[in-house]
Amino acid sequence: MEKGGIDLARLPVLAERRRWRGAALFALYLAQGIPEGLLYVAVPAWLATNGATAAEIGSFIGIILLPWSFKLLNGLLMDRFQFPAMGRRRPWIIGAQIVLVAAMLILSLQAPRPGDLWLLSLCGFLINMAAAFQDVAIDGMAIDIVPEAERGTANGLMWGGKTLGIAGASIVCGALIAEWGFQAAVLAPAASILLILLLPLVLRERAGERLLPWTKGEADARTPAPPGLARLVLTLAGVMLRPANVLLALGIFIAFAAYGLKTALVPVFAVQDLGWDQQQFTRLAGGADIAGGLFGIAASGWIADRLGHGRAVTVSLLLLAALHGTMALAAPLWPQPLLFGAYFVAHALLFVLLSVSVYARAMAACDTLVAATQFSAFMAMLNLGTSFGAQQLGLVQRNMGSTGVFATAAALCLLAILLFRASRYQGFSQSIR
Repeated sequence: MEKGGIDLARLPVLAERRRWRGAALFALYLAQGIPEGLLYVAVPAWLATNGATAAEIGSFIGIILLPWSFKLLNGLLMDRFQFPAMGRRRPWIIGAQIVLVAAMLILSLQAPRPGDLWLLSLCGFLINMAAAFQDVAIDGMAIDIVPEAERGTANGLMWGGKTLGIAGASIVCGALIAEWGFQAAVLAPAASILLILLLPLVLRERAGERLLPWTKGEADARTPAPPGLARLVLTLAGVMLRPANVLLALGIFIAFAAYGLKTALVPVFAVQDLGWDQQQFTRLAGGADIAGGLFGIAASGWIADRLGHGRAVTVSLLLLAALHGTMALAAPLWPQPLLFGAYFVAHALLFVLLSVSVYARAMAACDTLVAATQFSAFMAMLNLGTSFGAQQLGLVQRNMGSTGVFATAAALCLLAILLFRASRYQGFSQSIR
């Protein structure tokens, strides 16, 4: 019993309570999706509505995505510097969420205008830096406390939460920008994340750990001592330079370069090519992400586990290539609203399946000693690929138009399949179904 009458022994412990574990991972990934809906959907649509070019929007998205490419460094820091008495990852999650809320408050106070691309890019970079630390900490905690048999389901919940966060923020922030201005559109998601912060404040990773730095508790006996930095780096280099892992990392980079290209294109395509207004696009984006989030929670993990994570990656990429290719060939039908709407929703569903399957496959490829850091390295390739793809939008569209952008995305998906298949033949340190 702690001061104030709070019995810490009665508070749920994530390692022991499956439902609380699933709920916490879902909510934490929901908090991760909220700033993405603001920065990747609502703000680009706002910029496009106010006359920003495809190259400017692609550059903005590419810059704000860069912190996600540093996840390897984040993982090394978290594996090396820990406060085990509060859990291996929980202190990092709490700290990252506090910084994330603070960065969003700073952005709201700056009240940038559509022409202030440098200010928007800088603030977006800082917000994503905090979000990337949060992401690595959550993934590390999931690897530590989620049993192997639950990983498909857990990844479905996590990605579903993130997708619903993106969807909700896309719809709400898009409406707030139009009706109340930019400041309101940033303050609302900041308040939502602050509310979700209550979960890691009251839910410990393992029994007996401290709830807060000044409360009683100690590190769980099963928690390994943080390894030295030299050992971390050498072990990580050894496992990541295995041919299978090199091919897997390249496959992830290429697959998500296609996603980055698509993400940068669609607000410009909808507003400037199809003549949609900002709220039409954000409502479509939000609705598609809601469908994707529900699919992620209800079915994607089950499908990935049933097909096997490797097959699920191949199937989702094949379908995505077909989807992008169809849009490239159907240019005369682009003015039909149903075509773009169907493309957007189908992409949201297939991208959730791809993401869940890639996450599960990358987890299976991780070495136990450096699992969190190695997983961060794979995810850094994912985000670096997304940033790279977004930055190529201006070049590809200038030379080949929107048709060429869709065709390039299809080709990247097919190339990624070859790399993923080649990585399987090289063999992993752990078996992959």
